[in-house]
Amino acid sequence: MVTQEQIDFFRNKGYLRYGQVLSQDELELYRERLDQVIDEENRGGRDDELEFKYGHRRPGEAEDFDRPITQYINMWKRDDAYLNLLHHPVITGVAKALLGTDRLRLWHDQIISKPPHDNGHFHFHQDFYLWPLMDPNILTCWLALDDVDPSNGSMHVVPSSHRDPRFGLESYAAEMEAIAAAEAQGETTEPSDRVKMRDEPASIGLSVDLPAGGCMFHHCLNFHATPPNVTERQRRAHIMIFMADGVRVNLNQSGQHPLIPGFEVGHGVPLTGQGFPVCDAEFYKAS
Repeated sequence: MVTQEQIDFFRNKGYLRYGQVLSQDELELYRERLDQVIDEENRGGRDDELEFKYGHRRPGEAEDFDRPITQYINMWKRDDAYLNLLHHPVITGVAKALLGTDRLRLWHDQIISKPPHDNGHFHFHQDFYLWPLMDPNILTCWLALDDVDPSNGSMHVVPSSHRDPRFGLESYAAEMEAIAAAEAQGETTEPSDRVKMRDEPASIGLSVDLPAGGCMFHHCLNFHATPPNVTERQRRAHIMIFMADGVRVNLNQSGQHPLIPGFEVGHGVPLTGQGFPVCDAEFYKAS
């Protein structure tokens, strides 16, 4: 399933191109179920979960910005096939090994797509600072539903950036303190190296090309970006974000995150609850 060499590579480089995990029949199922969700959203969408409305356009909604990606958040709550995928034996087994944990919990999943003619460059960023979480023992499984390469928006990573002290938790905390102090004095600060990364082209990173049904994993502090899809092909990916059980809530970071209303625990407490299920092969239903 995963070798010690692959684990060491991930821990050193912050990403791992794993390879094929879905068959052609399975791919067709997930594409079909995604089309059903998109059709539902195009007819007005569901509002039984707050996060369902984020990341994409709904009928009659005007937006004054261009989306670099289209998102459908928490597919597992909308479709049983996607719920089952969270427990895929290979995906969960590899994620556990890479995180060094015996118990895996979902932060959230989502579809991220770059439809032809309706996408753009998604700038370099580190996911962790966008989440109200305290411990960076978190990774993403990026599962391609279409063949991906730089021309249609493949994932580009900056190897070992998750280990670079300029981008770590202590540097980030010092940066936020400096910004707050400057704002209190009516001043501004010079952009940090972390902030400057936002404006770099995706091409400075390493493209992780994948076949449809293949996946890669990346650490939550790894810088990554995607260039525009300049082809006539689809570029759809299912994103599963897993955390080691015990990762704690941090309401001082990303305090407006749309999943916070679903938290059943408070600041500093390990994130648990029905919205953040344990993911394990024992729950997987083979087709």
